[in-house]
Amino acid sequence: MLRIRSLGGAGEDSRNCFLISSGSINILLDCGVRREIAETARVYPALTEEIARNLDAVIISHAHEDHTAALPYLYELGYRGNIYASQETISLIPDYLRKWADYVEANGGQLPFDRKNIDHLSYLPVTELELPVTWGRSSHMAGALWYLLELEGHRILYTGDITMDSLLLERDQLPQADTLIIDCAYAGKVINQESQYQTLLELSRNTKGRLLLPVPANGRAIDMFEYLKPHDLDLFVEPNILKNDAQLFTKTQWIKCPAPVEGRFETVTADIRNSCRRGTYLFSDGMMTTAVSREYFETVRNDPDSHIVISGHSALGTLARSLQDEQYRKDNDILCQISRLTIKVHLDEKDVLKAVRSVKPQRILLFHAQRTSCDSLIEKLEKKGLEVLCDLNGELILS
Repeated sequence: MLRIRSLGGAGEDSRNCFLISSGSINILLDCGVRREIAETARVYPALTEEIARNLDAVIISHAHEDHTAALPYLYELGYRGNIYASQETISLIPDYLRKWADYVEANGGQLPFDRKNIDHLSYLPVTELELPVTWGRSSHMAGALWYLLELEGHRILYTGDITMDSLLLERDQLPQADTLIIDCAYAGKVINQESQYQTLLELSRNTKGRLLLPVPANGRAIDMFEYLKPHDLDLFVEPNILKNDAQLFTKTQWIKCPAPVEGRFETVTADIRNSCRRGTYLFSDGMMTTAVSREYFETVRNDPDSHIVISGHSALGTLARSLQDEQYRKDNDILCQISRLTIKVHLDEKDVLKAVRSVKPQRILLFHAQRTSCDSLIEKLEKKGLEVLCDLNGELILS
């Protein structure tokens, strides 16, 4: 009998971590954090020494902190086995772990592990995993994979973070499975990606002051840059995004197009960053937690002609989240405009239902969305006769 338990991620929007266990095997799928400064039990998955010491393998879908940053904590609890992922993801994980540790320490938090654990973790490419597993590209970021595990007569499909709407990244068709663990980050919504991009373009053309676009340095940042670049805008881009953009086009196995589009843009310098030059600015900090983000913010906070667009998830306690609170803006005399404009890097409700029709599962575990956002989706899935789990510490039993 197989059991699939959510140690984080089901019924909430982060710290994704799922345990597949039976009498003969124990596998962990992802091991992430909630990006907040809070107590260990809130930030990290519900891991224990017993779980850690009995794991046979840890499989990682992609490098983002909400899927990886608890790995040093897992080591602290006693795990000494291998961590399996794509080679691309393996190359990215250590920097994401250090970024997480730096963020916690800079904000007065406490790590529940020794920072040295980051250097002790053991990685192997998923091609060396001695389990019946196949995988495909999920198009969430370069290196991101979905996994199909065939265990004890069951086919278990884990999507990791996945999108059907990436501008640049390839996605492989999902296989059929009896059990589906699926990203539903935009549950309760149907989002037209082209319409979102068109709105972004109109904002870039019409904002009289500065249009600030805080974004993750990989994935969404590059898609937005490549979309805006050919449109003859006053476009300014931080060097690390330009570096990641150039690197992405060398990774031909992950992308749809052979080369970046032509267009006009300018590389941001410190002088440009701290000026008041009108234009659209892409900088790599989606939640606005860094010193660079603060510099940008200070140039626009008193300017009603300037605009900040939040295009992805922002955790409690981050500047990006606070800026979306009208009372916070009023209390802090913030005059610039603030908008939320989702650029899809996950599945919306329509996408989930489409994936379910293709995969044909009997049971589903929904993750990456608050439980209250999933009510309509759960109702639609249960009407199809499917068993649906969307609760932290909930469990699916596969007999």
